[in-house]
Amino acid sequence: MKLLSYISSRYALFTFLLALLSVPLFYLLVKHIMYNNLDESLTYQKYWVAQTMNRDTSINFTSYNNSVIIKPTALKTGSDSFYSKKVYIPEDDERVKHRILHTIINVHGRNYELEIQKSMLEDDDLFASVFTIQLFVIMLLFTGLFYMNRWFSKKMLQPFQDTLLKLTHYRIDKHEVPGFARTNITEFRSLNEALRQLLQRNVSLYKAQKEFTENASHEMQTPLAVIQSKLDLLLQTPVNHEQAGLVEELTTAVRKLQRLNRSLLLLTKIENKQFPETELIALKEVIGNQLDQFSDMAQEKNIRLEPGTMDALTIRGNGSLIDILIGNLFSNALRHSVRDGAVYISLKGNIFSIANTASAGALNPAYIFDRFNKQSANAKSMGLGLEICKQITALYGYKLNYDFADNKHCFSVTFH
Repeated sequence: MKLLSYISSRYALFTFLLALLSVPLFYLLVKHIMYNNLDESLTYQKYWVAQTMNRDTSINFTSYNNSVIIKPTALKTGSDSFYSKKVYIPEDDERVKHRILHTIINVHGRNYELEIQKSMLEDDDLFASVFTIQLFVIMLLFTGLFYMNRWFSKKMLQPFQDTLLKLTHYRIDKHEVPGFARTNITEFRSLNEALRQLLQRNVSLYKAQKEFTENASHEMQTPLAVIQSKLDLLLQTPVNHEQAGLVEELTTAVRKLQRLNRSLLLLTKIENKQFPETELIALKEVIGNQLDQFSDMAQEKNIRLEPGTMDALTIRGNGSLIDILIGNLFSNALRHSVRDGAVYISLKGNIFSIANTASAGALNPAYIFDRFNKQSANAKSMGLGLEICKQITALYGYKLNYDFADNKHCFSVTFH
């Protein structure tokens, strides 16, 4: 729900409830005022009748529009009594509500019972009139709110919409801080200034981290390659058995360090979104290529590769990263499968799954994708393969899952 719609709905609900409550209150207020005016008018008419009778007691005060009934009485003078009742009008053949004053007046020493009647508006007519007026006011208010909200959304919130649009299309790898529209609203100006400073800091940090990644890649790979070449030359020279063992261990350590360096640099690039290029990728072909590449590794451990259903699926992503994703899952399955075991591969719909026969129980799903978390004793494992898979799937919004069933470790990727 948009901000204006959210605010307007609250205002509209409050206005409707207030208007709904005001109808009976307004009706009671109008009725009270009308009764007071009628009672005041009847009181004035009582004094006029008394004064007129003091001049001439033979006057007949009974009339149609101004009903006055006077008759002698033995009752003593009392207070005025006001009440309402319906009176039958023969000319209209209906009962009309009247406001009535009943009192005792004294004329020339004699007491007279005086009743004065005034017709009044019916309650249902009064309520209908009040309701119609209130309904008109409510409709007018809602119409005004609707057009005011449209005006606010176009005028007042235009700078906010501009800021939101530029943030949506902002790319940190472009090294450009967007220029936000000028506005007279203090809060929007403060927001734009805070965003500008934040984006500038992010660009500076991104540049520094990218430069570090590139420098580290260049500076570390060169000495590692030199060490590797020197160790290879050393192995070709005459050395005793003990020295050969030491050189072999150093060679293994250097190769592991090279793989670790490449993996860490790859993770950094993925986290920095340094793979913006995307293309349409036929996933079935990628899986087929990985099957061919890992067939030799599978033969060394006498592991059967069992391709299952292979549906055609085309996804959009960076080709190198998708190759790394599928390759790491293959490598992980073969490395942790038991000798003479099997690896099962399938692509059903938009779900790629790979399972391998387990040498132990289920892995801990809470830590399996954590960096440097090794849940096996394999010396070649660095604990980064699944972390790289996790970062790639997170980059494109894919879903990576782990499951253990039928003594098999199963990893699956759900592509959208």
